[in-house]
Amino acid sequence: MAAVNADADGTWSAMPNGNRVNNARQGRALIQSLFLGGSTTSPLSAVRSGVISTASDGTQAYDLRVTVQSGRTLLVQPGSAIIGRSGQGGYLSWELPAARSVTCDTPPASNPRNDIVVFRNYDTLQGDTIPASGGIPARIEIITGTPGAVPVDPVTWDGLGLISSWPAAASGGGTGIPLARARVATDGTVTLTDIRRSTAPIGGVRVLLPGDSLTDPSYMPGDLSWYNGLRVWDGTTWRGITPKQYQTATFATQSNVSAFPCVLGSVAIPDPGWPYRLKFDAMVAMSSGTSGGFDFVPRDGSASGANLAGPLSIAPTDGRAGGTNPVPYTYNAASDAVLTGGRTVYMVVNRWTGVGNNIGINGGPGNRLTVTVNPA
Repeated sequence: MAAVNADADGTWSAMPNGNRVNNARQGRALIQSLFLGGSTTSPLSAVRSGVISTASDGTQAYDLRVTVQSGRTLLVQPGSAIIGRSGQGGYLSWELPAARSVTCDTPPASNPRNDIVVFRNYDTLQGDTIPASGGIPARIEIITGTPGAVPVDPVTWDGLGLISSWPAAASGGGTGIPLARARVATDGTVTLTDIRRSTAPIGGVRVLLPGDSLTDPSYMPGDLSWYNGLRVWDGTTWRGITPKQYQTATFATQSNVSAFPCVLGSVAIPDPGWPYRLKFDAMVAMSSGTSGGFDFVPRDGSASGANLAGPLSIAPTDGRAGGTNPVPYTYNAASDAVLTGGRTVYMVVNRWTGVGNNIGINGGPGNRLTVTVNPA
C-alpha cells in the first residue's frame, strides 16, 4: 500500500545552494513555537502579546516603562515585546538601546482626555501603511483620545493583550500592545497609569505587570508566573508553590485593659494570586483576674471581624489576680476555609465572662503572631 504524505508548512534550517531560505513568516512561526500561546485547543493559533521582562529592582519591571519626563513629554524605557497578529504569529519587536521621548497632543480646552501609549507594529506585506515620519515598522506611538467628563480610552485590547483596531486619526493598520494611559488635564498636567501586560517564553516565568489581571488564565498546565511569589497554572486556576509567612510586630505592653475585643497586633497579608489556607502561631503573656474568662482568636479585617480559626479559651482559674505575674499562652490553629485575595489579620483577646475583670498584656520578645499562607 502506498504511503500518503503531506508537506508540513515549514522548517527552520540553512540548506546549502539556496534550496531553503527562511522568510519572515517562518521566523514568526519559530517565535510562536517558543512563546506563550493563546488557546487551549488550537496549537500555534495565537500568542500572548505583551512585554518581555528582563530588568527589575524587585519592585517593578523597567522594560518599556513609561514615565513623565517633563510637561506632556513622556519617556519610554528600552525593551522588547511580542506583538501578535491573526494568522501571522508573533512579531518580536524592540526599542533599543536608549529611552525614547514621545509627546502628548495639545491639552484639551475643557474636560480631561485619555491618551494611550502603545508599541505598534506595521507589516506592509499585510497592507499596513507606515507613517511618513519613519520607515521602521515597530514604533512607540501615542493614540490621542477624545475629551470628556469621564474620558474613555481611544483603543481597546483583547484578552491576549492585543490592539488590532485603530481610530481614524491613527489609521494605517498594524497591531500593538498598550504601555500606559496618559490622562491629560486641561492645564497640560499628565497623570500616568501603567497598563503594560506581560508575556514570556514557554517554560519561563512570566512576571506579571500592572496591566495584567490575577485572574487571567494561562493555556498550558505547568505555565509559571510571578506575583508576590511563584505560582503555577494547573489547567483550571493558578496555584501557589511555596508557603509564605508574615509576622506582627512584638505585642505591646497594655495595662488594666477593660475594653474588648483588645487588639494584640495585626498583620497585612497581600494577595498571593492563588487560593490558600492560613495557619496561626502566637505567643502572648497575659495576667487576668480570677473571675474572668477570655479568648485568643485571629479575626478577619478588623477587631470585630469574623473568626479565621477557632479560639483558645482561657478559663477564670487560668489567670492570676491583680494584673501581675503574667501567664504565657501559646496559640496554634489553622483555618479550614480556602481563601483568596488579600486581608489584614487581627489577633485579639475577647472577654466572654467576668464583666468588670480587667487584664494586663506583657510585651516583649517572642510575644507576636506569625501567619503562614499555605497553598490550597
